[in-house]
Amino acid sequence: MIFGKKTLAIVGGGSIATSVLRQLLDEIMKSDKRCITDVIVFDPNNKVGAGMAYQLDSPSNLLNTRAGTMSPIDDEPDHFVKWLKANPAKWESHFPKIHISEAAFLPRGLFGLYLDDLFLESVERLNSMDVSVQHVEIEIRGMRPTAAGYELQAGSLSYFADAVVLAIGNLHSGEWDHLVQESGYFNSPYPCTDLVNTISPTETVCILGTGLSAIDAVVSLADSGHRGKLIMASRGGRLPSVRGIHNSNYSPGKLSRDAIKDLLHSGNQSFSLTQLYTLLMEEIVAADGLPFDIDSILRPQTGPHRYLDIEVQDATSSNRAWQSVLYGLNESIDLIWHHLNDADKARFEKGFKSQWLAYRVSFPVDNALKLQELIHCDQLSVFGGTKRSWRDEASNSFATSIDDHRLGFRATLYSDSLVNGTGFTADAAKCKSKLVRQILDSGLAAPHPYGGIVVDFHSNELRTQAGTLLPNVYAVGALTAGTHFWTNAMNVNARLAHQVVKNLTQRADREPRSSFLTRLPQAA
Repeated sequence: MIFGKKTLAIVGGGSIATSVLRQLLDEIMKSDKRCITDVIVFDPNNKVGAGMAYQLDSPSNLLNTRAGTMSPIDDEPDHFVKWLKANPAKWESHFPKIHISEAAFLPRGLFGLYLDDLFLESVERLNSMDVSVQHVEIEIRGMRPTAAGYELQAGSLSYFADAVVLAIGNLHSGEWDHLVQESGYFNSPYPCTDLVNTISPTETVCILGTGLSAIDAVVSLADSGHRGKLIMASRGGRLPSVRGIHNSNYSPGKLSRDAIKDLLHSGNQSFSLTQLYTLLMEEIVAADGLPFDIDSILRPQTGPHRYLDIEVQDATSSNRAWQSVLYGLNESIDLIWHHLNDADKARFEKGFKSQWLAYRVSFPVDNALKLQELIHCDQLSVFGGTKRSWRDEASNSFATSIDDHRLGFRATLYSDSLVNGTGFTADAAKCKSKLVRQILDSGLAAPHPYGGIVVDFHSNELRTQAGTLLPNVYAVGALTAGTHFWTNAMNVNARLAHQVVKNLTQRADREPRSSFLTRLPQAA
């Protein structure tokens, strides 16, 4: 059954766009209603599906989530593993030594091959159902409402759509733009194969950051036979926790979505950090069956080298129930954040978020063992207190200043190459996306104090600076971090994308507006 023609624009061509497209296909198949008849995916890259995050790269760049729960389809968490087992010819030539299991931490590039294939399959199936899907290799730089929908602007060209999904991925920062033109500076570790092919194996390399991206850079260089000194430097100087190999999946009890709703129905309109901390400790005890001492994992006085030794030991010798609980919170963490009182949200952002990230974003033990070996042979050093980096003309090298107040230590580190592995910005007002800056400047979107832009918690529609909803314009992913808090996980974004798709198809079914993708004349 085909209703009036309606066009959906998806801005961005990575994992979230793939999630939206596949789940749109599923919704159309369930209802047998072609509520949306045209989809256009705007992305300047010539290939869409995996996006930059999961591009084909070094096999040592591992997912930090087990394969069995890594899926862009909300109600099919094991779809990735099923695809791997059913389609070995599509990936074995790239990753011939990979053992497939639901518990495995597989290469990011392998997940990217899956996303590429899922995108193409979704396009083919939608086309066969008379739903046109096109990829336009162009960067959308602006948007404005019209009487019948939205005009998307790309330089001298404009396009029209009834509904828009912003799936632009992580927000790139301009903090290091002063170094972009310098030879030997890499604004991102990815693809890590570029680092390996460009950096001399005897060079001293400083990697800014101590998180997952920085770890990928270090491991890729080490695996390629790099012999020079490697330095990791960040503000906190803290490596992530190491994912336990004996962990099992855990479904929350006291902090499940239903339990949170029950608490709210009992008269609580919001939670405090103290209440949530108590519930979290009770949850961990229930999962482990043993008393829990939080100091046993925080170790605030332990340096990064000793900390990694302890983490590797714990990750390989015991069931880390606390990690299973934290990962299990993906199902309800947005609801918890939504109902945390405003004062404690501010308190958490200022005093606890960096700690949360260090423990929640764990990395696989295989790469932890590689870092441990590099540290033990003194090829790798980890520093905190990073202040700034610049090109030092006198030494013809990069300089990074360290001021670690915790230890009273100051130094300037010199390196031949400098790799930016700090990740991305959460501040929409400081990101480099021209589209995000335009919708903020025009008032179509409002910056969220805790990251990204303001969206409605239930629908994911944008809220303007006047506080009104921007109908049929949705955002998923990092742009919604302030509203949903944890947008780093594939299964969280898949759930939010699924809700957006359901909203889209239901509204397209009801609303009388009719249109077709049209290139509009440029306004004078």
